[in-house]
Amino acid sequence: MISKEIIFVYTTCAIVVLFTAVYLYYRNIYSYWKKLGVYHLEPTFFFGNAKERVLFKKSFHEFHRDMYFKFKGHRYAGYYLGRRASLVILDPEIIKCIMIKDFNHFTDRQTMRFRTSEYITEMLINLKGSKWKRMRGQLTPAFTSGKLRTMEHLVDVCCNNMSDFLNENIKSEQGYDLEMKDFFGKFTLDVIATCAFGVESNSLKDVNGGFASRVSKFASLSIMKRLTLYIVLLFMPGIARFVPLSFFNMEVIQFLANVIKEAKKCRKSTGQKRNDFLQLLLDSETDLDKNDKTKSKEDVLTEAQVVAQSVLFLIAGFETSSTLLTFTCYELAINQTIQDKLREEICSVLKRFNGKCTYEAMQEMPLLDMVLMETLRMHPPVAQLERVSTQDYTLPDSNLLLKKGMTVQIPVIGLHYDPEYYPDPYKFEPYRFSPEEKAKRSHYVFLPFGTGPRNCIGLRFALMSTKRGMVHLLKDFSIDLSKEMTVPYEYSKHSMLLKAKDGIRLSFNKLSA
Repeated sequence: MISKEIIFVYTTCAIVVLFTAVYLYYRNIYSYWKKLGVYHLEPTFFFGNAKERVLFKKSFHEFHRDMYFKFKGHRYAGYYLGRRASLVILDPEIIKCIMIKDFNHFTDRQTMRFRTSEYITEMLINLKGSKWKRMRGQLTPAFTSGKLRTMEHLVDVCCNNMSDFLNENIKSEQGYDLEMKDFFGKFTLDVIATCAFGVESNSLKDVNGGFASRVSKFASLSIMKRLTLYIVLLFMPGIARFVPLSFFNMEVIQFLANVIKEAKKCRKSTGQKRNDFLQLLLDSETDLDKNDKTKSKEDVLTEAQVVAQSVLFLIAGFETSSTLLTFTCYELAINQTIQDKLREEICSVLKRFNGKCTYEAMQEMPLLDMVLMETLRMHPPVAQLERVSTQDYTLPDSNLLLKKGMTVQIPVIGLHYDPEYYPDPYKFEPYRFSPEEKAKRSHYVFLPFGTGPRNCIGLRFALMSTKRGMVHLLKDFSIDLSKEMTVPYEYSKHSMLLKAKDGIRLSFNKLSA
């Protein structure tokens, strides 16, 4: 019979051997950038350079902004997310090469292939290579200038609903306090539901929040699920395909899928056709015409692909537009002089166009455009972009060879706050985006929607609806800080997207006629 002492010795030896093996494994991994002579920060065991983020000590935006300045002075730098090495690009000229000039080497985004629904895996943002290119080509016609102009009157209906809601609820000179993300989330989802899917909605009048209330929870995950995602992402990415997880709340995804299927069913049963996003997808879902030599089987969408792109449009449109509206109003509430100047521009232009917010009228509001761009600089919806090298690539003007499969990161928020490009970066200064000022700096230090072939496909739709929303608000209402609002706001440490910890609370008041 083996004694307890021997069992103890064997167990201790096994533990020592295991920890030694793990230590040597990580030490080898963490020597990757050193061997290549690339500047990097010393990683922490297990966490790499991401300990503060993984333990939720810093928000996603703060983490990537601070990381940028730790690397400042270098054209690129090595970074470890857990045990995964990636390269952070700081040089605008290299960014240009990756995003545009040599895009064929970086067509893919970094994705985690969890065992999840087709509604997630078939989304445009998760597609790679030729499959992404084909899907992108099929969706692009939905966002042409001509298509957007046909939607303007539908956006105006939603804008009028928003104005009516405020007029009904502002009862005194004390104003009406609102949490902006919730308020603009309802407005944005009404716009998308109406313009893209032909679903009439007035979420602001629904006391329970209805459609908007459910969709806004698309990124709500339990702490346990978040921790599991991080553990797999950092330490065991190889097992992701066996793990039934997602970065999305699957109850919300299924709810949206059912809404879209119902809209699709309704159109097919009635024979109704609309000039919108859903119709474009449904037309691509029809059976392949044997006489049409220009189409292949790959050009015909499955129902899962139709639902996936529809869900993505709803979620991405909701997040970007509502976030931009929220932080634009926040900055205007703090900077009342700019708010007054913008209102003066809007009212002056509308007067020349008989009070109508036409496409031509919007083209004559340069300050509105500059205000939105400066808001996107200070409050970009995403903190960083990622691309994956699809083939070996030598970085321009260097001997550094990026192997196929290497991830490169572009720290958007760091570039946006770099005083080399934006002096006094914490000051809200819309005139940074005048034609004269933009001409002084690289196009690749302002990337709120990405750039190049894989930029945000709904960019123009988001800006169109956001501008019209701001015009309707500012011509009739003043925007002030709520007494409950703390400036500056604190970032939420539990969200990968831009979110204020305690929300953004502002107060609206009617303007005298």
